[in-house]
Amino acid sequence: MKKADLEKTIADLAKRNNVEWIHVGGTKHDKYTFNGVVIMIPRHREIGEMLSRKIITDCKKALRR
Repeated sequence: MKKADLEKTIADLAKRNNVEWIHVGGTKHDKYTFNGVVIMIPRHREIGEMLSRKIITDCKKALRR
């Protein structure tokens, strides 16, 4: 999955649930906060499907907090 597509998917998830999706920074990984939970996304154009699913799952778990 392309990194831009993953970020767009997570941004849409945040918007639908009225949750903040904020870029914090980072060096080798981009750090974002999603509903108070830090989400790390590698700085590669392509991110593996399994890792993409894991990141989206982590965001969905953060919604239950």
